[in-house]
Parts: sequence; structure tokens; C-alpha cells
Amino acid sequence: MPPSEEQSSLNPGLFAPKSGDLNSPTDYRAKHGATARAFAGVICGMIAGALIPSALASGCLFYFPDEKQRAVAWIFLWGEHWAIRVVVSWASAVGAGFITGIIARRRGRLLAAIAALPSTLCWLVIALIGWTQKVPFLGNQFEVDISIGNKLAASLLVLTIIPFACYGGMAGEESGEMFGEHFDSRNYTLLGIKWYHYLWLPIVIQLLLVQTAWTSLYAFEWFRNTWRAGMSLLSLVPSLFAFAILWTISIMVGGAIQAYKILSGLEEVQSARSRAFRVLKYGFGFPIVAAILQAGISLVHYGLAKLLTHGSE
Repeated sequence: MPPSEEQSSLNPGLFAPKSGDLNSPTDYRAKHGATARAFAGVICGMIAGALIPSALASGCLFYFPDEKQRAVAWIFLWGEHWAIRVVVSWASAVGAGFITGIIARRRGRLLAAIAALPSTLCWLVIALIGWTQKVPFLGNQFEVDISIGNKLAASLLVLTIIPFACYGGMAGEESGEMFGEHFDSRNYTLLGIKWYHYLWLPIVIQLLLVQTAWTSLYAFEWFRNTWRAGMSLLSLVPSLFAFAILWTISIMVGGAIQAYKILSGLEEVQSARSRAFRVLKYGFGFPIVAAILQAGISLVHYGLAKLLTHGSE
């Protein structure tokens, strides 16, 4: 076993159910009051609800370079890729709700719904503008032409953002209760991570989300080609490409999870130097390796396309 592996261990006691309830048999008292955690959870959920879809939108924009002239409108409506926009909004709502719930630890569904209200109101305004083809309170100064697909997508999001956020809030609440005592044992932290790490973590998370969005769309394209090819030998090639792309995504996700465990103290590392090395390895090295593999897969794809094109001529 490498020395770096010998120096780290995962504390099994961290996964024992914890609770901030004063009647709990562990007699554990939460470090911060329920009101303070609820307020922090809602604020962080709102911030995440804005930043997560923004990062994913950037990744999708890289995949659809022809849409760059619509960069401003792309913040809300992704051209005619309204189905992708709905799925991404649902995923963002679940993620933001989870963050709200894990910080608040109580009433996760309710607080996640409150945190999702700005997003819901935003989509309500977009839906109203789309169906009326006018900007409210501005009379007939501006006429807006939004496709029927985007109108239906905006209307659907108005009805579904909060339920998806509530689901994430419920899951986050369970995780918050499980790891709450550990989080409270670490001073000046958020989710167990020291405050100064948040000076650089948002940048890295933004880049990871951009990379994930682009890679996911690329994998989806290969799965669609596999479906079109049907059950035949021709479907083998796109299937291989699709699973290769998913493998690179698993490398990114695995590295991010491992880096979080180290930064939050869920995985104990004895020395600061070893901790920094492992964070660089998992938090930066794994995504870079995944990006290199993704570039290699894209080059193979391009080469095969050129070869088949010349062969057909």
C-alpha cells in the first residue's frame, strides 16, 4: 500500500446517524441554532440555484457554438434546446435544494421550496412574456417572439421547480442530520470545509460543471446514435464511445467526491502536506485526466468520421 494511503483513514463513526434533537440518545447539541441554519441554508440554496444552471449553461453553449450570438438570451432560453433546459433546471433545483437541506438539517423540504421561489418567479415571468408576447408594465414598447416549445418549457418549470427542490431538500436534510455533529466539530467551516477554501472552490466547481455539461451532451449524442442503429453490429461503435465518455465522467465525479471527503475531514489525513497533495490529485488531477481522455475520444471520433467520409467517396 502506498504511504499516502497508509496516512489516511475513513472514520466509520462519521456515518453513524446524528441528530440535533435534544431528546436524542447521543445528547448532541447543534452548534448553531435552527433559525441561523435555516437562514444560511436558504441563502446558500438561492446562490446555488443561480450558479449551477449558469455553469451548466456555459457548458451547453460550448457544445452548441452556433448559439453564441444569443449569449444574453441563452441565460434563460437555450435556443430551441428547451428539453435540455428543462432537465438542467430540474437537476439544478435538486442540487440547490440538497444544499439548503444539508445546511438547515431541519424542514429541508419547506426551506428548499423557499429557496426555489426566485427561480420559480423568474420562469413565471418568462412564461407570461412568452404567452402574451409582451413585457409586463411596458405596454407595447417591446414585442417578444418565443417558440411554443420554450413557452411550454417555461410553464412546466413554473409547476415543477419547487417539487424537485423539495426532493433535494429532503435528501439534504437526511445527510445534514447524519453528518451534523462532524460539521459542528470543525470551526469556521461550511459543510466541514474551512472558509478560506471557498476563495477558490467556486471557480473549480464552475469549471467542473461546465465540463460535465459538455461531456453529458456528447455522451447523450452517442446514446442517440446507438438507439438509431438498433440492435446490430453498427450499434457497437457508438455504444463504445458512449460508455467511454461515461467512464470519464465517473473519473471526474469520483475525484470530486474524494477531494470533498479530504477537505471536509470525513477522510482523515495526518499531515497538511499529504492533505494538499491528495486534494490536488483528486480535485485537479482527476478532472484534467478526464479532460485529456475526452479530447482523445473526440479526436478518434473525428478521425473515424473522416475515414468513413473518404471511404464512401
